[in-house]
Amino acid sequence: MEGTKLRVSRTGREAMAALARLRDGDAALLYAYAASRDGGCTPAQAAQALDFSPEQMEKASQLLLVYGLAVNHTAPPPRQGAAYPAAELAQAREEDAAFSGLCDYFESQVGRMLNRRELETLLNVYQTLGLPPEVLTLLVGDCAQRGRLTAREVEKQAYRWYDLGLDNYEAAGNYLARQRRRQTRGAKVLELLGIHDRLPGESEQKYIDQWEEMGVSDDLLRLAYDRTLLGAGRLSWPYLHKILCAWREQGFRTARDVENGEQKGRPRPGQAAPSRESAETAILRRMQEKRQQRALALEERRTWLREASPAFAENESALRLCASRMARAGAGDKAALAREYQGYLARQRELLAELDKPEDWLSDKPDCPLCGDRGYVGTQKCRCLVRALEEQGAAV
Repeated sequence: MEGTKLRVSRTGREAMAALARLRDGDAALLYAYAASRDGGCTPAQAAQALDFSPEQMEKASQLLLVYGLAVNHTAPPPRQGAAYPAAELAQAREEDAAFSGLCDYFESQVGRMLNRRELETLLNVYQTLGLPPEVLTLLVGDCAQRGRLTAREVEKQAYRWYDLGLDNYEAAGNYLARQRRRQTRGAKVLELLGIHDRLPGESEQKYIDQWEEMGVSDDLLRLAYDRTLLGAGRLSWPYLHKILCAWREQGFRTARDVENGEQKGRPRPGQAAPSRESAETAILRRMQEKRQQRALALEERRTWLREASPAFAENESALRLCASRMARAGAGDKAALAREYQGYLARQRELLAELDKPEDWLSDKPDCPLCGDRGYVGTQKCRCLVRALEEQGAAV
């Protein structure tokens, strides 16, 4: 049933003894899953996580309910069209300090007074779901940060949070922290793919989440993106995902693993030559070769600097550590870490000057700063690629 949640009602040794008496593995798994989620779980969540059939789910949940190990808690659906009397709205706003505080916070975020319909929606959520005011305040803040602060959005997300068991401040805070990390990683992946003007869509984010679980590194993702442009002629998320999955099956974890594996698999003299490549593929391949040559030259420079200056090697290590901490930090810590990062960059420039090297000696200098010599900006052909195709008389 939509909105139904299974919540653990008994814990400790007594509950473990009852589970042992049940002698049912599915019931024990369902109990463990429900206990691991603050606020319980919906049948759909449990069935998906445990790979239960409807019959397994029904039997396991009934056993837990009959033996008193869990209880069903059903959230009523949102009120449709029902209106609160004006007196009830005014009384709630004046006499319920928690609800009044929630309304004040909402108004401070939208910069105006709430209208009656908005007050009705908020009061319905507040009274129906029983989520603590501090949780609802977090929810309102999250909607505001995402630029989607409306009463209907708060209502929608409140029922979603209820289904997820986010009914206490710690659980809700941990959930938001996970979502922030997810969004940060998503934005970084888009930057690696040449997209700088938006956040990933939900379908794109699902691919990114899978790559995160697979442990895909930035250099491997860049290489897979290059191969996607060569193979598909544009950014194709399914194509890119297939490349990464294929490399994972072959045991490739880094770009160097891929390159070494391909070196071993190159055709020997006498073997059939590959089919002729298109003009665009040839241009993109040359761009990739240029990027690889520049990357190799920059790494050679860094190696020389590390050997020539222990201070540079120490500063470089601190710079990378600071960058890693910035990627994982919350909003409150990013500003301080950004200042620290700039300090390490300033120190790097000083050390380069001491070694008679220009400030930009370690900077990548692509021929085309728009796409970084990748040929594409997101899913669109860069003007450098268009120009190269026109010069060869090829179709753009």
